[in-house]
Amino acid sequence: MSLLREIQSDLADPRGDLPSVLRRCKILAARLRSEEFAHWLEWELDGYPESQALPKYRRLSVIYYASFLSIGWRVPKAAVPVQMVPEKYRDSFGSIEFREGIAKASSFSRAANGAVIQRPELAFLLQGIMYPEMQCQAVWGEIPSSEFEQLVSGVKNRVLDFSLRIESENPDAGEAPPNTEPVPMEKLRPLVNNFFGSVGNLAQQSDGAIQTASFGISPQDLADLVKELTQHMGELALSVPQRQRAEAQLATLKAQLIDDPDPLIVRQAGRTLRNITEGAVASLLAAAAQPAVWHRIHQLLALFPH
Repeated sequence: MSLLREIQSDLADPRGDLPSVLRRCKILAARLRSEEFAHWLEWELDGYPESQALPKYRRLSVIYYASFLSIGWRVPKAAVPVQMVPEKYRDSFGSIEFREGIAKASSFSRAANGAVIQRPELAFLLQGIMYPEMQCQAVWGEIPSSEFEQLVSGVKNRVLDFSLRIESENPDAGEAPPNTEPVPMEKLRPLVNNFFGSVGNLAQQSDGAIQTASFGISPQDLADLVKELTQHMGELALSVPQRQRAEAQLATLKAQLIDDPDPLIVRQAGRTLRNITEGAVASLLAAAAQPAVWHRIHQLLALFPH
């Protein structure tokens, strides 16, 4: 059986192991001499880097729940309506980008309850909103296993359709000897882009992608965060070492605003800054002399995921 037919057979078999099929596809990518296809396979197997925009099928729906507690009552699990969430968070509230490798997605697709994501930062935002007389104890999101099943199905369908198209161009493409071109590059490249997207173009090559997929925060919001935290740093109850670390991260973010920012540096500095200041910021949300300022800072820091 040819390599193409083996791939097609395994994809059509509901018991087939998708990571093994993708590893077999790496052989096909080498024989086709397609770096773009090889990149896509590597990311699907090992996970997508933060700098790479994700395919749409890797954006999964999430249902959020919260628990509440008072002296006499307890609500262990209440669905959180999206209208209860501040507008700033709604885009990330209904869905999540899943960057892990396909083996983990396959595992979650077989799990009875899918996956759970803890969102402790949202607990502060729901205080006094859903149950005004009760304290919000925890907020978490649940991704149904059906979402992961759809992700796995999306990968399978793309590979299957691609292999069928390659077979129509050259049935022996999977057995091509080294240093040959079984499918002309002018035909191959549009096929790869059609099924897998422009996988050779990293997010850094697009200003729009930098702001959404790689930054997680717009340049204007980043500038606002640097400005507000610089002005109000003294109000945070931080130890001397913590304040020094926070100021160092602020300086890094400020330097990134001068020229073309590096998405990885921005993300790392933002995450570190959030980890250092999160507890102190939360304690000021209710008691600060300028609650609007700290609410805004809290919103901006939350744009950097843990």
